[in-house]
Amino acid sequence: MKRYALFCGTYNLLMGGANDFQESVETLEEVKEKAEQIAKEKRFKYWVQIFDKETDTFTTYSVVDGELKERALPE
Repeated sequence: MKRYALFCGTYNLLMGGANDFQESVETLEEVKEKAEQIAKEKRFKYWVQIFDKETDTFTTYSVVDGELKERALPE
């Protein structure tokens, strides 16, 4: 698997898993482009998550009107 993994789904993120995996890519720029493409083209996707396996961190977005809106991390 490459450095950045891209996940997206229709239901609540907590219902996700391996079925929500889309692909993995090497660069942050490439994974962000692919996430934006999902937001624009996939009508029934409500969230997108980018996981960085090197730093073990992730960013989660809601899909709103064809655009990504970053979700705040719970405190």
